Amino acid sequence: MRFKFNIQENLIQKDSVYNNDIFNENKSFPVLSIGKDSYIEEAWVENVVDDKYIYNIQVGRYSAIAHDVTFIIDMNHDYRKPALGRITGVEYRRPEFTKRKGQIIIMNDCWVGEKTIINSGVTIHNGAVVAAGAVVSKDVPAYSIVAGNPAKVIGYRFDEKTINMLKQIKWWNWSYDKVLERSEDLYGDIDVFCQKYIKEVEDLYGVPLPKINLIEKSNSGEDKRILYIPDFEQDYPTYPHVIDEFVRAYSDTNTKLLLYIKEDELLDYKLNLLNSIFEKYEKDNCYVNLYIGNLTDERGLFAVSDGYITNRSIDNVLHMDMADSYGLKVYSGVDYPIFSSPKVKPMVREESKDNKSHVENDKLIFDIAKKQNEVIKKISSDYDNIANHIAELSVNQVAMNSSIDNLKYEFLYNTERPQYPKILSGDMAIEKIVNEGKSMSRFGDGEFAVIAGVNRQKFQRADEKLAKRLVEVLKAKQDDVITCLMDVYGDLSKYNLECKYNIRAYMSEDVRRQHYELIDMSKDYYDAYVTRPYASYLDNSTDAPKKRFDNLKRIWQDKKLLIIEGEKTRLGVGNDLFACATDIKRILGPAEHAFDRYDDLYKEASDFLEKNCDYLTLIALGPTATVLAYDIALKGFQALDIGHIDIEYEWMLAGKGIKVPVKGKYNNEVRGGEIVEDIKDDKYESEIIAKIY
Repeated sequence: MRFKFNIQENLIQKDSVYNNDIFNENKSFPVLSIGKDSYIEEAWVENVVDDKYIYNIQVGRYSAIAHDVTFIIDMNHDYRKPALGRITGVEYRRPEFTKRKGQIIIMNDCWVGEKTIINSGVTIHNGAVVAAGAVVSKDVPAYSIVAGNPAKVIGYRFDEKTINMLKQIKWWNWSYDKVLERSEDLYGDIDVFCQKYIKEVEDLYGVPLPKINLIEKSNSGEDKRILYIPDFEQDYPTYPHVIDEFVRAYSDTNTKLLLYIKEDELLDYKLNLLNSIFEKYEKDNCYVNLYIGNLTDERGLFAVSDGYITNRSIDNVLHMDMADSYGLKVYSGVDYPIFSSPKVKPMVREESKDNKSHVENDKLIFDIAKKQNEVIKKISSDYDNIANHIAELSVNQVAMNSSIDNLKYEFLYNTERPQYPKILSGDMAIEKIVNEGKSMSRFGDGEFAVIAGVNRQKFQRADEKLAKRLVEVLKAKQDDVITCLMDVYGDLSKYNLECKYNIRAYMSEDVRRQHYELIDMSKDYYDAYVTRPYASYLDNSTDAPKKRFDNLKRIWQDKKLLIIEGEKTRLGVGNDLFACATDIKRILGPAEHAFDRYDDLYKEASDFLEKNCDYLTLIALGPTATVLAYDIALKGFQALDIGHIDIEYEWMLAGKGIKVPVKGKYNNEVRGGEIVEDIKDDKYESEIIAKIY
């Protein structure tokens, strides 16, 4: 099939779709979607159309395509067969096992010169220029200039710093009124433009994240999430093909497909369509997650994903732009196959008698997660028999009984009862610290143990005076100090199995009762795990912990730091955790039972800060840090109980997904971690202004 586009300048006043009844079925196929103020002087499309693979072209906003441009879509021959051409009297069969690339995407603010040829599967990224006569067979990087046959990068429109700012500004997403108002700047000096509008860019970390119900996975391979937005509104939708391809490629692996289903009056119809597809795969071991809702900011979906699958909808270029913001891998939802590997071979785990109980527990939690919705329905309507309903899921009754007290709080997390503390996210805590200068005190199991008079942790014995001070801090209504609690009272889906087991074992009814007697249910708390971004999380094998650490580093970016720590804690020594700080001073306290020297530590810190009021104080001294951060804040200085942040950073750098010994640093969470050798580090020694132990 060969057809022509001719779309004049200023014709497209809003994002639009050009449809064609390709199959004469009285149905519309979107042969072209094109964004506002883009135009095509003249473009020829050469396309092979069949009833299984039908493709389209997508153009973003404010892009210009010159005269006599040719798009060649899916015209490849299967070169692995003996005959490449046609044989008279014999029906030609389309290649079944050859890669078929069918989507051409030209994003925003692009210029495509005369007599250019663009082949299947190419994406021309934001701001790129394709010189006249180029033959483009590979993706074109953002703001690059390509030329030749085959087209190669010969330069860039701007320097790297400017390009990075433009990628953040994304002016093409402004409202039309704003574009008109700023048109003089858009046609003016690039440096002035960037410096003026980079200030308006929203921090990606401030994007609200949707609450995705995490799936407890027991397969093998990389744990990642691929986002896809089904195009139910299309006469020829891509979602059946995408789901088929995902199951083919990723069954028996830990990769999951996240489907964003927009909630409207057709929701039941959409879910029925999906169920009719899912029924085909009842026997396949594959993870699919549905997120149903109407997000005001869809970027949150991309922030929690590792990849994005395109469709043919009018919003696809906008979504690709979001994927680019978060560095996601993009898969074309109209290609065959969509994913490069036909099947990811699962890793075979060797089982032994020694890990038998772990395997049983693994299966237990997996079965619980699979049937979670079923159980929620039962226990919501029959609360008095909750224990019996949960026990129905048991594959190991002994293990189930040990967890049953806490499981109901997980399953009922999204219902009216029981009651939960209000714990806001760690990201929100960071925003309070960075933008409002708040101080922070954190309460974990160690702090509550001290309050209860229990010697739970070896680095801080129970102390009546410390217990009273901790209660004082917990109940305080000091506006300048945010109080953090562990986010463990209900839903645990974001944590890994080891962390869940520890929480369930700890969070007995007696412990929960003690917490609830102290907690103000009307108060806004924040997640105490904000300084523990790695070891406890289900996604610790992805780049998510790094993103959390990068967000934390904003706190001390270009700041002077006073670090108050145990004598062998050594925050930031041997790594780059505090590399963005401008200066560091240290006060060393006892490695264990630091509250014994509390008055001396407080006086030393106060004396220093009175003379150096521009220093931010970070404290890592167990429960003592909770009180000390609060008291320093009362004196008018910003102070943060920073906890295990350095050891978590070391664990992330080790990249094993678990807690490991760290040479030269006190580590109370691994066996033998309290035995720490001396180190020789001149820079570290020069930072120490006092030793109190």
